[in-house]
Amino acid sequence: MNRKLNLMLNCIINEERGWSMNRRVVVLLMAVVLSGVISPAKETGEEILKKVKDKYDTINDAVVKFSQRTTFELSRVEHAATGTLYLKKDNKYRVEVDGQTIVTNGEIVWKYSPQQQQVLIDRFKMDERTFSLERVLGGTPSGFLPTLLGKERVGKSDAFVLKLTAKDEDSFVQSMKLWIDDGTWLIKKAEYVDAGGTRTDYVVNDVKTNVGLDDSRFTYQIPEGAEVVDLR
Repeated sequence: MNRKLNLMLNCIINEERGWSMNRRVVVLLMAVVLSGVISPAKETGEEILKKVKDKYDTINDAVVKFSQRTTFELSRVEHAATGTLYLKKDNKYRVEVDGQTIVTNGEIVWKYSPQQQQVLIDRFKMDERTFSLERVLGGTPSGFLPTLLGKERVGKSDAFVLKLTAKDEDSFVQSMKLWIDDGTWLIKKAEYVDAGGTRTDYVVNDVKTNVGLDDSRFTYQIPEGAEVVDLR
């Protein structure tokens, strides 16, 4: 039996036998013992990331509504935008933000700029050192060591706050922070500063998972009259 629990029981027994003891001490001992027995162990950053990965492994596709704020270090200019991210397994995603569209079916990437009326086409390349929206909001990026900073309120629920530090000194992003919902294990917020000093913040406003997205959403239909630049 727990040594502290034995001490508490002996104190109570002795009191019943006539020994004088302040009841407040007994209550205090009981609180100390029970807090050690009942309180769950604190989760580590690694354990939280494992739960996030397990959660995202169950997601076949998702639609993420997000807000984005970018701050450029040299000019101190801030740019805010909202957009939608469509995700599907096998490296399929579609990002629509500020009129611009990036689409990939896991083999080909299309990037459309309405300002330039231009579509860039290239082969899809998976580079673990690159950093992009779909890697941030579509699950935790690999190549980082996690540290649990604590908990914060994000929206209507609590979130674990993790700091991720890059294992690779040449990584485009050396560190970032993630806010992870402690009930759904989905990423609610992210921020990072890249090698050029540009800070980017993402906030997830809404997310729907396993909605049954059709593969056609991940093939881009080139607008009529747009210039096509094929880099393949």
